[in-house]
Amino acid sequence: MRHAGLALTEERGIWRLTRLIPNGEPWLATEPAPELAQALMPADLGHALPPDLAPVATFEGRAATWETHTETGPVTVTLLRGAAGETALARLTLDGPDSAVRAVALALAGTFRVTVPRASLAAASIAAVGGEATPSRHAAGLQPFGGDDVAAAFAHALGYFVDVLLHYAPLAAAGGSDTEPVHQMRVTVRRARSAIAAFRLGLGCPDVLAADRDLKALGGVLGPVRDWDVFATETLPRVAAGFPNEARLNRLGRAVERQREACQAALRTELLAPGFRQLLVGLAWLSASRSWHATLGPEEQAASALSPEAFASRVLERRWKKVAAAGKEIDSLDVAALHGLRLRAKRARYAMEIFQPRSHSKPARRMIRRLSTLQQHLGLLNDSAVAAQLLNSLDDKNGRHGYAVGLVLGYLAASAAAVRPAILRTWMKFRRTPRFWS
Repeated sequence: MRHAGLALTEERGIWRLTRLIPNGEPWLATEPAPELAQALMPADLGHALPPDLAPVATFEGRAATWETHTETGPVTVTLLRGAAGETALARLTLDGPDSAVRAVALALAGTFRVTVPRASLAAASIAAVGGEATPSRHAAGLQPFGGDDVAAAFAHALGYFVDVLLHYAPLAAAGGSDTEPVHQMRVTVRRARSAIAAFRLGLGCPDVLAADRDLKALGGVLGPVRDWDVFATETLPRVAAGFPNEARLNRLGRAVERQREACQAALRTELLAPGFRQLLVGLAWLSASRSWHATLGPEEQAASALSPEAFASRVLERRWKKVAAAGKEIDSLDVAALHGLRLRAKRARYAMEIFQPRSHSKPARRMIRRLSTLQQHLGLLNDSAVAAQLLNSLDDKNGRHGYAVGLVLGYLAASAAAVRPAILRTWMKFRRTPRFWS
């Protein structure tokens, strides 16, 4: 049944049919697996079951419960410890006033290596017994915009970003040659910050702004790793292919690799530190809680009271206008101005991905696709600026890499000049694309 994203479990004579992955339905990181049905016998669950059912995993454990007291009330802590096969598994459940639960969760994450679970206990048990990687709760991308109100839409988006960070953080901390985990984490941090900025109109408050600052700090550690990854695995090989016999480029590559490894080590330290676990706990709490809404000001309360569609239209119109203004007279803009356009295009695209409607989504996908293409073309222009900053940070007091650096920057400058016609064509396509929110 796991191939259908479902798990059939039995506990003390009660059979339950639960989800392993959301399948497009809301499932926040702090919530238990959605339960579809329960009964005394599998046949009474009301769902068609395969005829050849066989057990695939067994979890055996014990639960201990105690109460702890905080300034805002008591919290009941339940620790379930056990094993699936030879793999130890544990789950902590906290029950009490919202603010008290948050305080205890943050304290535990700061002291012990505990964090938000990235999969249900059933999914973790199946993976452990099968010797497989624990599946991501969100196997697909962010689902189309929906929810009963603005707060639900924010919770849906932020909860998804928490799951993505939970999935990729262990892979990024492990290091290795795969650059995708760091890339996905950096993009997710940017998207999460963009979501906070988009919803700040209706949900801006101290807790949300503090989460944004924490995400910015994480992005500050992810950024250098990703920049060196791109330079080492994409930019420098592209230049070296044009100069196959240039030994000085190889020497530069070794210096680049040393700098890259130093940044990877700094990221590894960050991801294994208590602060990262507390960041995940705080983001998960923001997505699941509504107690912090009481701190919203009058303007925020009025904006959050709008229908989700009206709120989305207001945000998207504002971001679209910023892109349009930044791209005026695009054929005469210098590299710095085009970089500003790229940033605004990226922020607009992130907002459109969040507010993409469930129905009639083809126009939204078209605009998102054209903005993405524009952003990619503009990114080629930005490669030279990023490369110059990276190479300038290398310890090259004797100038031994000067020739190779000149080759890289010259090659990138020539490539950037060639991409301008593509930027103009893509810009015109974007400007002719109807706005799907109006």
